[in-house]
Amino acid sequence: MMLKLFPMIMAILFPSVTSANNSFPDSVVDTSPSLQKCHETAISVMAFIDVADAAIYRPDCSKLPEIRGEKQLSFLYHRSIKSSDFIEASETLLKRNLTAAEYRNIETELQQFNAAYEDVNAGDSYDIRQTQDGLYLFKNGRQLSHSPSSTLAESYYQIWFGADPFDTDLKEDLLAPISNQPN
Repeated sequence: MMLKLFPMIMAILFPSVTSANNSFPDSVVDTSPSLQKCHETAISVMAFIDVADAAIYRPDCSKLPEIRGEKQLSFLYHRSIKSSDFIEASETLLKRNLTAAEYRNIETELQQFNAAYEDVNAGDSYDIRQTQDGLYLFKNGRQLSHSPSSTLAESYYQIWFGADPFDTDLKEDLLAPISNQPN
């Protein structure tokens, strides 16, 4: 009896939020060069709790899985998440993917950049953009943070694309070469 109720209990405790209005645009045009959406994927916990959707933008999607240089990683959240969780996760994952010396080299800029994180609710978005001018954080299209450090900008993406990333499936889905995608 309890096994039959489990999916219903999970749906009540962790409702999924979906809306046709919450999709990623095909491009980011307020950058030079403009960035094209290469891939998008869902982020789930325990394979059934829908947390967010993610998309990667690059000037040239045919260059994947290479992501050096200008890019944007966008997230559309289906659940509320505290700002402190973003900060803690970024610090933990960067320590996991950088050498101690590399982490020390970006630590001050990282703390300043991360201080701008705000709580998110279902339907909110975060965009993390790297340009020639450094690293930017946007929430719902509003700039919250900017770091001119190119070292922080390149290092920050190790959270998702490093040797020991946040989620290996997310990394593989976002960085899959375009030629391997089904038509």
